[in-house]
Amino acid sequence: MIIMHNIITKTISQRGFITLLALIMSISLYAQNMVKGTVVDETDIPLIGATIMVKGNTGGTITDIDGNFSINAKKGAVITVSYIGYRTHEVKYEGQQKLKIKMVPDSKALDEVVVVGYGSMKRSDLTGSVASVAAKDVEGFQSSSVLGALGGQIAGVQITQSDGGPGSGFNINIRGVGTMTGDASPLYIVDGFEVDNIENIANSDIESMEFLKDASSSAIYGARAANGVVMITTKSGKAGKPTITYNGSASYRKITKKLDLLNPYEFVKLQSDIDPKYTDTYYKTGNDDNGNPHRFQSLDEYIGQKGVDWQDETFNPTWSQDHNLSVTGGSDQTTYSFLLTRYNENGIFNNSGFDRTTAKFRIKQKVTKDISFDATVNYAQTNKKGVGTTADSGRFNMLAQILSARPTGGLKLTDEELLASAIDPVMLEDGSSLAQVNPVRQTESVTNKKRSEMWSTNVSLNWQIIKGLTFRTAATYNTTNSRTDKFYKDGSKEAFRNGQQPYGDTQMGRELRWTNSNNLTWKQKINKKNSYDVMLGHEISYRSSEYLLGQAMDFPFDHLGNNNLGLGATPSKVATDFGDKKLLSFFARGNYNYDNRYLLTATVRADGSTVFSKKNKWGFFPSFSAAWRVSEEAFMKDIDYVSNFKVRFGWGIVGNDRISNYLSLDLYQSNKYGVGNSLTTVLTPKQIKNQNLKWEGSSSVNLGIDLGFFANRLNFTADFFIKDTKDLLLAQELAHVTGFSTQYQNIGKIRNSGIELSLSTTNIQTKSFTWNTNFNISFLRNELRALESGANYKTTRSGFDSNFTQDDYIAMVGSSLGLIYGYEFDGIYQSSDFYITPDNKYVLKEGIVNNTRYTDADGLKPGVVKYKDQNGDGIITTADRTVIGNAIPKWYGGITNTFNYKNIDLSFMLQFNYGNDIYNATRLYATQTRSGRRNMMAEVADRWTETNASNKVPSAKGYVTNDVYSRFVEDGSFLRLKNITLGYTLPQKWTKKAYISRLRVYASGQNLFCVSGYSGYDPEVSTAGNNPMTPGLDWGAYPKSRVFTFGIDLQF
Repeated sequence: MIIMHNIITKTISQRGFITLLALIMSISLYAQNMVKGTVVDETDIPLIGATIMVKGNTGGTITDIDGNFSINAKKGAVITVSYIGYRTHEVKYEGQQKLKIKMVPDSKALDEVVVVGYGSMKRSDLTGSVASVAAKDVEGFQSSSVLGALGGQIAGVQITQSDGGPGSGFNINIRGVGTMTGDASPLYIVDGFEVDNIENIANSDIESMEFLKDASSSAIYGARAANGVVMITTKSGKAGKPTITYNGSASYRKITKKLDLLNPYEFVKLQSDIDPKYTDTYYKTGNDDNGNPHRFQSLDEYIGQKGVDWQDETFNPTWSQDHNLSVTGGSDQTTYSFLLTRYNENGIFNNSGFDRTTAKFRIKQKVTKDISFDATVNYAQTNKKGVGTTADSGRFNMLAQILSARPTGGLKLTDEELLASAIDPVMLEDGSSLAQVNPVRQTESVTNKKRSEMWSTNVSLNWQIIKGLTFRTAATYNTTNSRTDKFYKDGSKEAFRNGQQPYGDTQMGRELRWTNSNNLTWKQKINKKNSYDVMLGHEISYRSSEYLLGQAMDFPFDHLGNNNLGLGATPSKVATDFGDKKLLSFFARGNYNYDNRYLLTATVRADGSTVFSKKNKWGFFPSFSAAWRVSEEAFMKDIDYVSNFKVRFGWGIVGNDRISNYLSLDLYQSNKYGVGNSLTTVLTPKQIKNQNLKWEGSSSVNLGIDLGFFANRLNFTADFFIKDTKDLLLAQELAHVTGFSTQYQNIGKIRNSGIELSLSTTNIQTKSFTWNTNFNISFLRNELRALESGANYKTTRSGFDSNFTQDDYIAMVGSSLGLIYGYEFDGIYQSSDFYITPDNKYVLKEGIVNNTRYTDADGLKPGVVKYKDQNGDGIITTADRTVIGNAIPKWYGGITNTFNYKNIDLSFMLQFNYGNDIYNATRLYATQTRSGRRNMMAEVADRWTETNASNKVPSAKGYVTNDVYSRFVEDGSFLRLKNITLGYTLPQKWTKKAYISRLRVYASGQNLFCVSGYSGYDPEVSTAGNNPMTPGLDWGAYPKSRVFTFGIDLQF
C-alpha cells in the first residue's frame, strides 16, 4: 500500500508540474498581445505606410490604406510610429483595446532633412538657395532620364531635351549659361559621389533630389560647381519586415503631329515652275512606247491623289514597357534594399529605340554603437538603337530626306516602286546622283547600336569618436565600358557612295573614375541658445577615358557585320586615344545657430587640377551665407497666421575646370611623308601651349525670402540673384606667323541675373479630400559683359549644313548669348517695285532697296525675297546682317495640381516658356531648293507667282541660296500639358487575402497638348544646345511623342 501511495503521489506531482508549466507558458503567451491601432495625421486623415515597431525588437509592420495596423507586444512595451514629414511618436502599451495615434508634423517640412555637400541639415537651417524634388514628383514619368520629368518643376532650372528620340540627351541650365565654349551642365552627385550623368538611374530608385543653385550652397564643390549642383539620394532599406514592391507599366506612343507638305498635285505643279523639262516625267498626253495611255494625261489628274506619305511610312505608333521590382527591410542594426529595373522604349521612328537594365544592392550596418557603414553595388546596361533623325548634317539629315522625298513616282514609277527603291532611280538617271535616298530603306539598311555597361561600388564608414565628433570616410570605384557598332548594308547611301560595297566600323571605349573623401565633423551645443558645427575634409579623385576605333571597307556580304571586321574586308582606319585627369581638394565648412533665429554658414575649398599649368594649378573658392528667422522673434509670436518668415543672404565663388586636358602643353601629331620610295613618319606641331590658362570663375550674390502662412498651408519662396562669370575660355585668333589659327585663352565675362518665385499651397484638406498646388516661375537675364581685346562681338556657325557658310549666331557685348544672326525679312519684291524696259528687263525704281545678294543671271525681279536695309546705303550686303532672334526665354516655369479623394488620386502638370525664339533650320531647308523632284512644305503652294502676288513666300527661284533670314525664326513660347495621371488604390479589405498591402492602378498621359504658334513638330527643341553659343536650333529634330501609360503599383 505504501509503495502504491508513493507511486500515485509521484505521478500526481509530475502531472502537476507539467500542468503548472503549461499554465505559466499560456500566461506568457497571453501576455504577448495582438495590439491593434490606427495612425492619423493632424487632421485625422489615415496615414498609409507609417512604420510601426516595438522598441528593442527587430520586426515591425506598416499601416494599411485605412491607417490601421496590428502588432504583437507585451504589456508595458513601447511602440514607436514613424512617418516621413512627422515626428517619431512613442506610446506605452498598457493593455488598451485599440490605439489611436495622432502624428504631429515635424514643423511641416521646416525640419525636413535636406542633403547638402558632404552632409545634410534641416531645411529650417538652410541659408543658401536649395530646391528639393521628392520621389513622388518623378515616379511614373516615362522617359529615358529622370530629367525628362523635371522640366518646369524647379524655379531657376531650365531643362530642354535635344529632341524626342529614345535616349536623347537633355540640356540643363541652372540660373542661366555661364560659359561660351565649355560644358554648361551642372555637377551631378549621387549618394555623395560625382557621376558623369544620371541617365543610368531609374526614376523608381530616387528618394530625393536637391538643386544647389547659388554659390553659397555649391562652393563646397569648388572647381566643379560653376553651373550648379544636382544632388540625388537613392532609396535605401528601412527597419521592419521585408517589403516587396513592384511597379509595372505599358506605354503607347504616337507622333503628336505631322508637318504639312505639298500633296502630289501641288508638288507636280511646283516642278514645272522649277524647270519645265520635269513636266514630261509627271504627265503627258497620248500613249507610251507600248501603246498604253499615260497614267496621267494632265496636271489636274493629280487632284485627289494621296501618293506616298513618307511621314506615315517612317513614323509609326509603338508600345514600350517599364518594370521596377524592389525588396527592402531590416532591423535596427541592419537594413538592406535590392532593386531591379527594366525600361524599354521603342521609338516612333523606324529602327530606333532605347532600353536600360539596372540592378542595385545596398546594405547599411551598425557595427557597434559608434561605428556604421553603408555599401552599395550598382549595375546598369543601356542599349541605344538607330541614329534617329539628326545623325547626318546637310541634305542627308534623315528628317530632311523624309520631308523632301517626292510624294509621287509620276509616269516612270508607281508609288510601290518608289517605296521599294533605295535611291530615287529617276534622279540617278538624270544625273542628280545621290540627291535623294529612300528614308525607309535607309533606316533598314543601317545598323547603329551603342551598348554601355556600368559597374560601380560605393562604400562609406562613419565613426562617432566621442559625442559630437564624427569621422567619415567614403570611396567609390566606377567603370563604364561602351561599344558602338555601325554597319552600312547594301541599300544605304553610305554603301552606294562606296561603290555599293558594305562597310562598317566599331568604336570601343572605357571610362574609369575613383574618388576617396575623408572628413571630420565636430558638433557642439554650447548652451540652450548657441550651437555650432565644423567640418574639415579632404578628397582626391581620378578619371580616365580611352577608346579604340576600327573601320573596314568593301565587305562582300551584308551579314558579316561588326563582329567580322577582319574577314574579307579592307581595313581602312584605326585610331586610339587616352586621357586622364586628377583633382586634389581640401575643404571646410562651419555653421552657427543662435536660438534658431540667426544662422551663419561659411565654406572654403582649395582644388588642385592637372588640367592647368603649374602656376595656375590651384583654385580657391570661399563662400558665406546668413539667415534671419524673423518668425522666431518675440514680436512675431502673436501673429498666428505667419508660421515661417526667413530672410537669406549668400555670396560665394565657384569654378569650372571642364576643359581639354592638355591645353597648357605643346602637342604634336604624327604625319607620313614620302621620301624616295619609302614613307617617313615625322612629328609636327598640333597645338601651341598656353601656360596662363586658369579656372573660369563665377561669383554670385543671392538674396532670398521664405514665407509660410496658416500652419504652412501656404508657402512662398523668392530669390533674387546676380552671377558673374569671368575668365571665360574662348578660342582667340592668332597671327598667321605663329602657324596656328587659334589658341584657348581666358578672355570673356558673362552675367546672369534673375528672380525666382515658388508657391505651394494646400487649398483644401478634409478627411476625404485634399487639393495641393505647386507653382514656380523664373525671370532670367543673360548678358555678355566683355570679350577678348576689346572686341564687341563674336560670331559662330551652327553647322547644320555645310552649304550655309555664313555664321548664324552672334554674341554681342551688352546682350545675351543665344542671339540668332542673319538678314531681316522685309517681304517680297512686287511688280510695282520695277520699271519694265522695252526689251522686257526689270529695273528697280528709285528708293527701292537693291538686294545685291541675289545673283541670278536674269537679275533682280518680282518674286525675289527682300531684306531690310540695316545701314541705309540702299543695297543689301553682308553688312546688313543683324540680330533676328533670341533663343533664351524671358521667363519659364510650371504649375502642378494634385487631388486626392478617398482612394482616388488625380494630378496634372502644365509647363510654360515665354519669349524665346527658335531657329527653324528644318523649315528653311524644306521650303527652299531649286533642285527638281524634291518635295517641300505646304506653305510653298502660296509662293509668289504672276497670278499670286504673295508677300510672304518667294517664287520658286526667288530666294538667295544658303542665306539665313528672319522668316525662319519663330516664336518658341508654349504652354504644355506635360503630364496628367489618374489612379485608384483598391481597399485593403479586397487585397489582404492575397497578402497585398497596397494595390494601385493608374493611367497617365504625357504631352497631350501643346499650345504654341511654332510651325515645327515641337517648340521644346535644341539640337545644337550642347554648345552654349547655339541654342534654340531645330535641325531635323526627332519629333516628340504623345504617350499614354497604363500601370500598376503593388506592395506585399
